[in-house]
Amino acid sequence: MGGWIMGKNKFKPKPPVKDPVPEPELLSEFSGVEPEKEPVRPQQEEDPEIRARRRLRKEKFRSAMDGTFVLDKGVRKHLSLIVYVFVLALVVITNSYFSEKVVRESAAIKSELKELQYRQISAKAEWMRLSRQSSIAAMLDSTGVKESVVPPYKVREPEPEKRGWWLFKGR
Repeated sequence: MGGWIMGKNKFKPKPPVKDPVPEPELLSEFSGVEPEKEPVRPQQEEDPEIRARRRLRKEKFRSAMDGTFVLDKGVRKHLSLIVYVFVLALVVITNSYFSEKVVRESAAIKSELKELQYRQISAKAEWMRLSRQSSIAAMLDSTGVKESVVPPYKVREPEPEKRGWWLFKGR
């Protein structure tokens, strides 16, 4: 069989394209030769095996579309496995959605943590600026409290005399 050209429908191939033959009247007028009559070929019937395969394909498609394939013996025999695979697929899908949600929340928390770290650094810098002696003096100027000009010193208590145990023997 020559070149079968596939159309939109994969199951129905198009017949091969024939070469154009001039009409017999025109052929005989110009050449003076009688046109040959093409022998009529009987239409070939399709192979019964091919027909059976097509019919089976159609039946499988119809049963899948209307849901009757569930009633077949083979499907009923393995129904528990099919349900198990279905439930397993649902668990996998749910797990993937949950993990994506956790990743998104983690990214949001990380960005919030960065923002809080920046706020902590700026608050600490502001506190350090305000706790300097010159800043405190400037704030207390308006209240009337003045900065001491006498440097700080340590007050020490005088140490008592140390006597050894031998000094207390004679008393």
